[in-house]
Amino acid sequence: MPTSRVRLTHRVLTLDGDQLVGVSVGGAGVPLVFLHGFGLNRRAYLRLLSRLGGLGFLVIAPDAAGHGETPTLPRGAAALEDRVRLTLRTLDVLGVRRAVFVGHSMGGRMIIDLAAHHPERVLAAVLLNAAAGAPFDESILTASLRSPRKVAGHLLAAAVDAQGDPARLTAAELVAYLRVIAGALGRNVRAPRGLSGALHAIIGSGDFSPLLAAMRRHRLPTIVVHGEKDGVVPFANAHDMAERADATLYRVPGAHHSWMLTEPRQAADMMRQLLDAELGWALRRTAADERIGDDPGAWQDAMLRAGSPLREHTGDDHLGTEPGRHVDLMRLRSSSAPPRPLPPRRLGGRLVRRFARLSRAAG
Repeated sequence: MPTSRVRLTHRVLTLDGDQLVGVSVGGAGVPLVFLHGFGLNRRAYLRLLSRLGGLGFLVIAPDAAGHGETPTLPRGAAALEDRVRLTLRTLDVLGVRRAVFVGHSMGGRMIIDLAAHHPERVLAAVLLNAAAGAPFDESILTASLRSPRKVAGHLLAAAVDAQGDPARLTAAELVAYLRVIAGALGRNVRAPRGLSGALHAIIGSGDFSPLLAAMRRHRLPTIVVHGEKDGVVPFANAHDMAERADATLYRVPGAHHSWMLTEPRQAADMMRQLLDAELGWALRRTAADERIGDDPGAWQDAMLRAGSPLREHTGDDHLGTEPGRHVDLMRLRSSSAPPRPLPPRRLGGRLVRRFARLSRAAG
């Protein structure tokens, strides 16, 4: 089945205090905020983001502090929670009230912090090979005491994952992947203080177990998706995150840490499958509770503040379609209180059919 792609626009926002933030936006529908991994930036994920926009999401992808087009934060205000606050300030400027949050690696760690402290902003959280879990927290703390340089090398390996996912690509796909990664890493290497600041923020963020427990208390719809062969954040961490947050857990067979970068069509298929399952259930529940219609404009009206510059996005930036690529997802754990699918009559059937159409069209 074909998948759709949309064109993203790129801009640099100026927040209060003259802080610059690079951000890419595309698509129309349910707001989806994507947070990238350590050592990369939003542009490394454009092939995936374009396809997420084609699934019926209004995609918003900011560069984290010290990455891409977002300068690093001043010393004394550069902890991980400060970086999360910068994300929230960016969303406030864009007028985003609530969204689905999707994060890879460091981005997943930031989403855990954001969701624990600001659950009212989160429709659902999707953690892709997130840099969290009790074994990971303990490993970076222990390693940082012995050799901060080793931690830096460990996390930079996460950005490239050179020995894992790229090995599965064809020659043409590998060239495209390396071009994307080289561009992302090249921009970040020119500003190394940003990477060192992010590294210290991760190390200094401590034990995330209480934050995962807070997500459980808030009953946030949370989905952990993790590569089976992740050597950067081993799969045991995914089990730990899912148990502590009471999240649904999916394993991606044969995948390493950055599989969504090397296989963007498979990552888009993952989201299509989640729309048929836990993510779709959560969105239909929100639509019923807030009486949201089934068209993209209705979701943007409900989730964006009046005057938001994103209300102008109508989904007319379609780039075309391409063959999809299926990914096997193995569900290993379900939430103890998953959002129940609503009968079609509770929504007039329209929203249910819309998500089903999106999923089938992208499959």
